[in-house]
Amino acid sequence: MGNGRNSDIGFAELHTQLRIISRLIAAQLKPTMGQQDLVRLLWSTGASNAEIGDVLDTTPATVATTIQRLKKRQKPTDSSASESVSEGPADV
Repeated sequence: MGNGRNSDIGFAELHTQLRIISRLIAAQLKPTMGQQDLVRLLWSTGASNAEIGDVLDTTPATVATTIQRLKKRQKPTDSSASESVSEGPADV
């Protein structure tokens, strides 16, 4: 059923090709998107911190820190919002 080459492709080779494609896409997006946006995008796909770090050429720890910051930004507390409204420049 074919030339034999296609039937010989194993999981490891497919995984390698997928990593290459992911890096190429990330390289295309880097000039237009910041690293936080790229982490958010890859995180939304269910990729692990290690996988995201591999694609973006950074460490899993950096990815984890970025994700924690993104989570904090998603959940602003009501008290901090009211404090920022009540605090203004001091009249001197």
